[in-house]
Amino acid sequence: MKENRTLGAILSIIGALLGIFGTIYLFMNWYMPSQSFEAAEPGCEILLKYIFPALSDVGILAGVIYAVSAYGFITGGSWAFSTAVVALVLALPATWFINVPFMAADQPPIFFPLFIPNLILYFLFMKVVRKISWGRTLLAMFTGIAFIMCMMNGIASWSRIITIGAPLYYLVQRLNWAAMIGWGIVTAGIMLRPKGWMRILGIGAGLMELVVGFPLGFATAGTLGRFSLFLLAPIISTGLLVLFFLPKTWQRITQAEE
Repeated sequence: MKENRTLGAILSIIGALLGIFGTIYLFMNWYMPSQSFEAAEPGCEILLKYIFPALSDVGILAGVIYAVSAYGFITGGSWAFSTAVVALVLALPATWFINVPFMAADQPPIFFPLFIPNLILYFLFMKVVRKISWGRTLLAMFTGIAFIMCMMNGIASWSRIITIGAPLYYLVQRLNWAAMIGWGIVTAGIMLRPKGWMRILGIGAGLMELVVGFPLGFATAGTLGRFSLFLLAPIISTGLLVLFFLPKTWQRITQAEE
């Protein structure tokens, strides 16, 4: 498949700089101050103490993979775009989720300056470097959002296990990550080379998140007395399931190989 390798190399270098130096800069300047934030919701202090460095690791790893991708584009490696996809799938959740506990503590979403450029890189890689259709580009974006939201539900459930210990969080925590893995595979597959089995995997991931996400979201909303962010993953998964249950629509959008 034809690629704009020059642009691919430039974008990968930008991603590498953002992932490595941007993440290090933000972590070194915000980690210690974040330990004294007063969180508005239970568990946010755990996210800031443990998940902040863990996601920073993922962000730096994504930067290194971007650098490898740049080398691939420069040397003509057939694996360059696939490597960039891996970097994107890691960079976007790493730069999104940690903003949530920051905002819950009435602090600025410090990783948006890394998340937004990575989102722009996503569209440039898909539409300019590889010239993939808008249908596939947008579908992969929404399955990617489901991937991130399921990851968020799993991490937040883990923090609630430590702070609250309600049985529901123990029950659903790992299953949110099972749905996350499914959506992650589907997202990468749609970006690279859609296959028929990915629709079935998406149905499984979506149903899994419906089963565990809605009870989690409604229970938390009832406790907080307002809309719960836990509901985002099952709501998005419901929308995707409608599409994935329609094989002709899936085929028209993705042109998947059966």
